[in-house]
Amino acid sequence: MPVTIFNFQQRTPFHVTAQDDILDWLAWMHAAADATADARRLRRALDRFGCASNQIRQRFHALEDFTHRDRTRMRIFNATAAPEGQRLAARMALFAEVTQEVFDAFYSTEAVAPTHMIHVTCTGYVAPSAAQRLVAVKGWTETVVTHAYHMGCYAALPALRQAAGFIAADGPATRVDVVHTELCTLHLNPTLHDPEQLVIQSLFADGFARYSVTGELSGAPRFELLAMAEEVLPDSAAAMTWQCAEWGFPMTLARDVPVRIAQALPRFIARLARRGGRSEVEVRQAVYAIHPGGPKIIEQVQAGLELTAAQTAASRRVLHAYGNMSSATLPYVWSDILADETVPDGALVASLAFGPGLTLCGNLLIKRTS
Repeated sequence: MPVTIFNFQQRTPFHVTAQDDILDWLAWMHAAADATADARRLRRALDRFGCASNQIRQRFHALEDFTHRDRTRMRIFNATAAPEGQRLAARMALFAEVTQEVFDAFYSTEAVAPTHMIHVTCTGYVAPSAAQRLVAVKGWTETVVTHAYHMGCYAALPALRQAAGFIAADGPATRVDVVHTELCTLHLNPTLHDPEQLVIQSLFADGFARYSVTGELSGAPRFELLAMAEEVLPDSAAAMTWQCAEWGFPMTLARDVPVRIAQALPRFIARLARRGGRSEVEVRQAVYAIHPGGPKIIEQVQAGLELTAAQTAASRRVLHAYGNMSSATLPYVWSDILADETVPDGALVASLAFGPGLTLCGNLLIKRTS
């Protein structure tokens, strides 16, 4: 049974700030939160360890706090709260508010209910979720809502696997809608100044994506799913973590994550090629949709698989234009490739994404434009 992915939609948060301005703000906020911190030293550290504006031009964010320096009117990082910012309850209240607005906007003119809806996020949780509230308001009482939570940056690929399973169970006419809502910037803790945290704070942004999956063929621009694979790298559980804590969700990221991933990729690509009935040479020559976890991730994948800059161009474009939006980022890359007229009908697309575990996830897609 074919699995078709189509109808990509994106919504960006209201606020957008140039990367250099965000780095200035971060240095200021760190110093404001910790009297022992020096803003000028931290700004130099951000230049050294963080993502520069030639790598990420700007980042979108739902929280207005990042646009000014008046702590008395900040919602999360106000002066009356602890130096770390508001506690988790306040951050989750904002998450619930923003995600409901996102779902309502995505479906404002939608008349036909999907059979299934998968809500993907790793940056906030509330029950009932925005997806459940939407189907209730719409009267879509038979739409099955599934939550795909806390997998991090690679979650779009397991969500597609879930969608394919629903189609296999319910029939080719099944329509599964996948909606990503990631508010990564909610989880800043300005009292953490170590280089690892400065890297993270210079990288992540907010973003929202929606797309549909069905077993029926369509004339619309789309991808056809050819194969999927996933594995956990051995002895890597501590390399990347994402925890729920009082002051947001703290992330840890080992410096050697890009190298570990690059070392595992040749064997993984060979396995993915076998699953898709393609030669390893064909897959190595495909267009690549790499989750842009950061510039070094793209660089290491490109070097490890001996890819050209043209093969990884979509991932670089998305990272430069939006930053890392966790699970929402790969759908942005897919949408970019689908709209790219230089990528022809019938082109093979290899997707790769990574997350806690350390998990390596991928699929093979065929681009169809007619």
